[in-house]
Amino acid sequence: MRVNASPSLVLSFAALVAAAVTFGTVYAALFQPWMGLSLAPQGEGVVIVAAQGPATGLPGGAAVESLAGGGQDIRLEKLDLAPEPDGAMGDYQTYHRFLDRQDILSRILRTETVEIRLSDGETFSVTPQPRRPIGSLPVAFWVQLAVGIFAWLIAASIFAYRRTESAAHFLLLSGAATLVFAPLAGVYSTRELALSATLFQWLNDLNFLGGSLFAASFVALLLNYPRRIGPGWIGSAVVAVFVIWFVAQQLGFFESMTFARRFLVMIGALATFGLAGWHWFASRREPATRAALQWFLLSWVVGTGLFALFILLPQMFGVDTSGLQGYAFLLFLLVYCGLAFGILRYRLFDLDRWWTGAFLCLLAALLLIGFDFLFLFVLHLSSEMSLALALFICGVLWLPLRGLIWGRLFGSRDTTTESARFRQVTDVALAPPDADRQARWRALVSDIFRPLGVETYGGGETVMLDEHGLALLIPGADGLSGLRLTYADGGRRLFGPRDVGQARQILDMLTAAAESRKSYENGVLTERIRIARDMHDNVGAQLLSALHSPAVERKNQMIGQSLSDLRDIVRNATYPDMPLDELVADLRAETAERLAPTSVELDWQSENVGATTLSTDLSHALRSILREAISNVMRHANAAHATVRINADASTIVLVIADDGCGFDPSTVKQGNGLEGMRSRAETLGGELQIEPGRNGTRVAATLPMRLEADVSS
Repeated sequence: MRVNASPSLVLSFAALVAAAVTFGTVYAALFQPWMGLSLAPQGEGVVIVAAQGPATGLPGGAAVESLAGGGQDIRLEKLDLAPEPDGAMGDYQTYHRFLDRQDILSRILRTETVEIRLSDGETFSVTPQPRRPIGSLPVAFWVQLAVGIFAWLIAASIFAYRRTESAAHFLLLSGAATLVFAPLAGVYSTRELALSATLFQWLNDLNFLGGSLFAASFVALLLNYPRRIGPGWIGSAVVAVFVIWFVAQQLGFFESMTFARRFLVMIGALATFGLAGWHWFASRREPATRAALQWFLLSWVVGTGLFALFILLPQMFGVDTSGLQGYAFLLFLLVYCGLAFGILRYRLFDLDRWWTGAFLCLLAALLLIGFDFLFLFVLHLSSEMSLALALFICGVLWLPLRGLIWGRLFGSRDTTTESARFRQVTDVALAPPDADRQARWRALVSDIFRPLGVETYGGGETVMLDEHGLALLIPGADGLSGLRLTYADGGRRLFGPRDVGQARQILDMLTAAAESRKSYENGVLTERIRIARDMHDNVGAQLLSALHSPAVERKNQMIGQSLSDLRDIVRNATYPDMPLDELVADLRAETAERLAPTSVELDWQSENVGATTLSTDLSHALRSILREAISNVMRHANAAHATVRINADASTIVLVIADDGCGFDPSTVKQGNGLEGMRSRAETLGGELQIEPGRNGTRVAATLPMRLEADVSS
């Protein structure tokens, strides 16, 4: 079953694992008997380099003949001081003999008194301490422990943010392998003289397993990153081969220990060099990719290459380089330093500032643990005092240092005000069709939630959480694609109900702004239709009258009036509010003038026409309907008489235009903009228009409300 957790929780678990390994490694190294001797091989024997603690008084440079205690006596050999059996034993027979001698020496060291006999025959009695002082652990021990911890934290922090990628899985395996082989090697390679055979064998076998998995994981990693080479299963198959090889040597399928524990690891190292070269060649036309890769590949090739050249390869030819191995682990640290620098500088694995912040916090936690161990085991302070001092030092030193590092790397983070956020939403909603609205939409949600990943999301109608809070699903709106956000605040937390609410607010704002834009566009379209209708009804009617006018002066006057009406249409202020009686008089004079050049006689009748002030819309509608109806009489009716009646009361105005012309058949005549325009004007004002065609003429009746709803409400 897959367990989902925020990156910060994953990193916290990684820190706990690192702390547990640190404690276990230090415990295994310290809780061994200690005589205070520093020994070194000389020829086939052993000499004393320095003596302290219980062994104070033993002469430096003296050759040690044997150790005795608890009824056992053993002569010391150069073999007993071998720091790394894998490269020094040659065959498994020698290795098992070495383990037997380690077990005897370990039992002697655990006796109350150890008799040390020198080569000159002098004997010294030493009472070993049951626990080794932490200060006696050499630098090589701490180097190997630090390499394991640092490699594990780097790998785990990348995995925390890239759990779905195969490369991150193999990198995590490499970190875990380093956490196993480096610290465990530190325990047995820096021992004073001996460990129990069981402990030594477990530590050494796990060291070899970790080293094998380290080589396998980097082969598998380079098969998947930055480009996949071959099928997806090949990386796992490589790891499986190394595991099978480990099991085979454990079961005794090989006689040569050097071959069994060095050959396949060397093959893996050579394979990674070839894969690194292939990636380097494949990115020759991609400067950005190559710039990111150079730190990762260069650090890997240099670090691993030097380790193989100076440590592994000489052991294949019988040269014992185990004495250098403890410090040689620093070369692996170089690999992970290059990896970390590639992330900081070039966003390797597509990680950015949030990974850095999380990793710095992780280092702070380990620094706290380190100080606590220091005060407990070295200064022997109480647990309460040790923790208090560790917290104080971390607060005084680490927090300012972390702020300095953060500022140097990234600078201060900009804050976004609510007004700026609103502008961002409107910028997305009101963006023109040819703008990249989707990119603006992604930038908006990225700025709000600061996710590590943003992907296009195709389904869903509402905001919802996914993968138990690892992801937030935001549906699309106003033609924009939905988005799937992963790892809130750069992976520091999971998405929660508050994020869902905030996303819904942003969607509501976006929808409202989009509706406003659509209303504006509809208004623009309506205005265009109005202008077209006015130009047809008013300007067209006047130009038609001018066309039929025989008098040049009259023709020019009407054309000038048409131009004036055209300017008024553009300004949307054709007619101001005016009294009804003035409007009726103006319309009568205009209609008479229009019909004068024709053979149509005008019969004008008006009743109850007072000084009531009409709205601009109502005046405009009456004028337009009358003009269009008279234009139809002039163009199509072939009539001798035209009758216009206007009747008004307190609530309505009725306008009727009739003629005695030829009429028309509605079933055979297609109604154009004129008739539809009249009907639209009447219905827009809440009125109605009736058209009654017949053989003896046509009757048009418009009933309009005296006051519009807006007038009543005001």
